[in-house]
Amino acid sequence: MPLTPSSINPITGQKEGIVLILSAPSGTGKTTICHQLMKKLPEVRITISHTTRSPRKDEIDGEDYYFISEKEFQTMRERGDFLEYANINGNHYGTTFESIKKSRENGHDVLMELDVQGAQSLHKLKYPGVFIFFLPPSLEELTFRLKNRGTETKEKIKQRIDRGIEEIKGCMAYDYIITNYKVDESVDKFISIFRAEKLKASRFVPTSADIQALLNSQEKD
Repeated sequence: MPLTPSSINPITGQKEGIVLILSAPSGTGKTTICHQLMKKLPEVRITISHTTRSPRKDEIDGEDYYFISEKEFQTMRERGDFLEYANINGNHYGTTFESIKKSRENGHDVLMELDVQGAQSLHKLKYPGVFIFFLPPSLEELTFRLKNRGTETKEKIKQRIDRGIEEIKGCMAYDYIITNYKVDESVDKFISIFRAEKLKASRFVPTSADIQALLNSQEKD
């Protein structure tokens, strides 16, 4: 029986990239972490989600999110464009199949920044990703960060805090948990997880014909 690692695309025969799924309560700093990861891991493709919410200050359409209307989102959802989608605080968010498929088939690793609801959807689908959850140092710190943004009403902040509490309760379903005390340290920890995942035996692909033949012979035994 020939060796067929799980990281090989059975159609193209090319090594597929892995999918790293990052989630965190609003206010934990996941957007800042993602920006740092983009600089330190240029080989990793980062998916850009679609959302119906309005852009915040300094957010750029096509870089942070694709900002679309409710009607456009509904059309995409009915067409089956989304791998996952969710309604968060009255706004819709979704990740398209296309944003991940091409990158993986071309051998690129992919980073997905997902809310907890979206990650739960992928868990239910048994999606083959590496699930990583970022925690705030404390609920007190989470509250401080949300208030310090100065971009939302007290009511919205309370909604995000309440939702964050519920999301934190589900963090043990993830593969890894990182507490975000300092962004640089959190980024380094994430990269360590990424490097370790790349070296897993289930993703090993022989680089020489003789080792390939040796492992194939073991499979036959």
